[in-house]
Amino acid sequence: MPASAALLTMAIGVNALAEEEAVLRDQALKVLGKHVFFDTALSMPKGNQACVSCHEPFAGGTSGFSDVNETTVAVPGATGGIGNRKPPTNTYASFSPPFQPTPSTECGSATSFCGGNFWDGRSQGHPPVTDGTQPTATAAPHLGAEVFYDIENAAILAFDQYRGPTSDQALNPMPNPVEQNISREDVCKTVQASTYSQLYELAWGQEINCSWETAYGTESYFDISFKRLMLAVGAYQHSDDINSFTSKRDIALRSELACDGESFPEHYNSSFCKKLEKSGKEPGTFPLLQLTDEENFGHDLFYGLSFTPGPGANCFICHSNGGFGDDGTELLQTYSDHGYHNIGTPLNPQIPNGPDTGLNRHTSTLDSADGFFKTPPIRNVAKGAKSNFTKAYTHNGYFKSVETIVHFYNTRDAKVRCETIPELEGVELTAEVALANDCWPAPEFPDTAAPFIIGNLGLTQEEEAALVAYIKTLEDQHTAKTPVLVKAKSFNASPIVYLFASENWSNEICELGASADGVQPVSVTTPKNCIQFNDLLDVLGESYWLK
Repeated sequence: MPASAALLTMAIGVNALAEEEAVLRDQALKVLGKHVFFDTALSMPKGNQACVSCHEPFAGGTSGFSDVNETTVAVPGATGGIGNRKPPTNTYASFSPPFQPTPSTECGSATSFCGGNFWDGRSQGHPPVTDGTQPTATAAPHLGAEVFYDIENAAILAFDQYRGPTSDQALNPMPNPVEQNISREDVCKTVQASTYSQLYELAWGQEINCSWETAYGTESYFDISFKRLMLAVGAYQHSDDINSFTSKRDIALRSELACDGESFPEHYNSSFCKKLEKSGKEPGTFPLLQLTDEENFGHDLFYGLSFTPGPGANCFICHSNGGFGDDGTELLQTYSDHGYHNIGTPLNPQIPNGPDTGLNRHTSTLDSADGFFKTPPIRNVAKGAKSNFTKAYTHNGYFKSVETIVHFYNTRDAKVRCETIPELEGVELTAEVALANDCWPAPEFPDTAAPFIIGNLGLTQEEEAALVAYIKTLEDQHTAKTPVLVKAKSFNASPIVYLFASENWSNEICELGASADGVQPVSVTTPKNCIQFNDLLDVLGESYWLK
């Protein structure tokens, strides 16, 4: 053990050192996952697509291509192939529990089944269940405990907390020919040759192995390495960089709670707290002082019931974590019951893979439940939407604005069917056509469309606008940034920090610098140049989201 490590051990004790290692390895895993998430070299042809291509932070974790959102909805893959659904948001998706029957304490008021990932829940977060209690026919691959087959370090074994639906989902896009179109082996080798490859060793305690030799069971070394990389992607999507809770609503709520002098000190403001005290309202309850009257009214509509006295939109029935017990003051409210519903969305005629292609566009993981799709979190649904940038909504992207889908929820059953208007015969019934003709097309799956809780709510235009205003308070102010090591692309691209881990990497990280002209890297491994991992994160620009 180096002298510096021995001194550190004596100073803070073995247990504290173990805790420090657990924190540092966890951070290294998430930073590794972020680099994999943003790296467009992980596609074939290289440079054409990455995870971020379908889950752009500036667009709230979904498609960042306005022209695609306006038309075909499904993001083209690395080779130009197109799938058949709109990318779901990855923000707050990690809060979804494993796919399971309901009722469940993890799934609000959802009925039948809940949890999992993808629109149809096929990334279930566990091996397929064969006892007849859960559908299995369309279950996607599962990331199991085999990733830890040769691991004894408790700090690394703690990565098990990130196995689940989000990591299972990560297994799918890279090998998919209509997405990133790159084999598991090539993913391994590309990361092995990348500027950020040392992050793998920092996280997993061993170099990445891309050998064809058998490592465990039927899994080769490159299979295990690929799965470890996907577990890192899942860990990253559990992080504050993806799930920041930094919306206007969050800040307004925490600012009031901070007035107790103990909670959320970063939000404490003495003059605001005096104003709050003068108002006489209970801190952290609606109406929130930092929201406008319209936004607070929208909150009331969101949590109101249309079949009781007073206006209500029934939104929280599906868009809340705890169902009828929630009122919008929950600190970690993600606005999803993680369940499956059919809201009566019309068929989108602009998706290339239409209803006659047999590509499973009409079905979900739920047996005999055509049209049932997973309730997305509505955090960030409006993020990125501007006059020059269109977003798409629902599994098939039929709606092109928050205003339009709110209007649909309100009037689905109150308007005439577009199909009954003679002038529209033979016309593609897009949302634009429907709005122009004050009609809605029939649901794509009419037999299972949800009754009465949506479709004829009786909201006025002002009430619709208030509901939209509240939904827009859920846009996070934080936006994840592309890692500098991914931007650099090659070792000679710029003066860059090169990572090095000693045998006792949890105690010290050594900085590998660049020559004055920034062309040839010069290793600097003397102890005086060793820096702490947290300092290295500052240099990489990644410490702003890690805690």
